Amino acid sequence: MLAPLSVTVVTGFLGAGKTTLVNRWLTGVTRGDIAVIVNEIGDVGIDGELLAARARTVVEITGGCVCCATQAELVRALDDLAGAPVPPKRVLVETSGAASPAGVLRAISTGGRDGAFALDGVITVVDATRVDAVCKHDLALEQIGYADVVVLSRASACDRAVIAHATDMIALHNGAAVLAEGARGIVSAAASLDELLALRRSDLAAPRVLPAVQATHVYDSVSMSIDGEVDGDRFAEFVESEVAPFAGRLFRTKGILAVAGVDERMILQGVADSVEITFGEPWADAPRRSRLVVVGFALDRAALVRGFASCAV
Repeated sequence: MLAPLSVTVVTGFLGAGKTTLVNRWLTGVTRGDIAVIVNEIGDVGIDGELLAARARTVVEITGGCVCCATQAELVRALDDLAGAPVPPKRVLVETSGAASPAGVLRAISTGGRDGAFALDGVITVVDATRVDAVCKHDLALEQIGYADVVVLSRASACDRAVIAHATDMIALHNGAAVLAEGARGIVSAAASLDELLALRRSDLAAPRVLPAVQATHVYDSVSMSIDGEVDGDRFAEFVESEVAPFAGRLFRTKGILAVAGVDERMILQGVADSVEITFGEPWADAPRRSRLVVVGFALDRAALVRGFASCAV
């Protein structure tokens, strides 16, 4: 059986700069290697026309959000691309700025016919010049919450104090995301889309003490840390007893763990209620430490922190 077609979701609030980034990523790849599905709420598509010069296959889905009204159309488009005589190596799904990622990810998680496609990552674009205004919208916070990678667009228009503030705001709402700065479609941390997605496997930074903010939403990012190893059996029990009950309320789960008796880093990646565990580079001489971040809404922070601490060897 052939490997499933990799699908990367590019989301972000209205006017964040998603199309500019997608256009730049297409510049560095062979025409036809990446197909693009563009969703626009209106009946007339604009972004698809802008991208057509660089991508051999551009599918426009108009007249409603792929998170709800046109979700079935998204699945059909992915099935068609996966079943093409020469399928692309990757599909980029650029959502409307008004789309909730939840429905899009549910559609992709079906895998289509016989597991023809699979989610490979979520990239959320946030305008660094407007981060405070953007974070007042629950939809924007949801888009940030699901992200594997957050790209701060228009970073070149900001001084370092503004970038530092934007970084703190993103970390407050999704401590699991990797942050990168972007300007006119160029992302400083990576020369290509593959390099950007590879950053997900980097070690999680130690949790920072962030300033309190006034908030009316219930989205939360809980960062936990153990300077040492975790017991594998106790960690599995913690996931079952403390994390699993929040099924349906999780956006992202990410952990890089030092498990007693295991030489390699254990990498936990979760989107919504789906969790994947892989093993990365050996710890070798690096300090063995364990980090876990859970992002969702109406979480019990105290119970999660207490439960994770109990996993320490």
